[in-house]
Amino acid sequence: MSIAKKNIKKERIFQNKGRIAAVRPIHVAEDLSWNYGTDVIVYDVRKKTPYVSYYIVASAQNDRRLRALVSAADESLYDNFYDLDHKEGRNDSNWILLDAKQVVVQLFTEEMRKEVDFDALYEDCPHVIVEAKTEPKYRKRARPASQRK
Repeated sequence: MSIAKKNIKKERIFQNKGRIAAVRPIHVAEDLSWNYGTDVIVYDVRKKTPYVSYYIVASAQNDRRLRALVSAADESLYDNFYDLDHKEGRNDSNWILLDAKQVVVQLFTEEMRKEVDFDALYEDCPHVIVEAKTEPKYRKRARPASQRK
């Protein structure tokens, strides 16, 4: 009886906890939600770790959407004045990490997010669930002249 219960993972229900006053991580999360990211959550982890201020976690329905989310996150980080330090995860990976020093974006496929259960690590931290109903509008960072079309 107890062995069967251990193997069953209960479905996680996401709820807001606390408040996040920083606007830029919320903008990045809104962009991810608008670009078909599901269960997008911003965690304020400043009290848990000295290296990172915010974790942004999102899921994608499949591998193709995950690749699209990586591109959207990369561009959104740039638009919100975060310079990408490095990426972790390969093209065939189901878990991609984008490190912008103070903000770290964790992107998963839905199956991998359930398997890893990353949200259990920070569920006691203040966090906000972000769901974009309309296309996010905010002042975006101007591209350098060499990158303008």
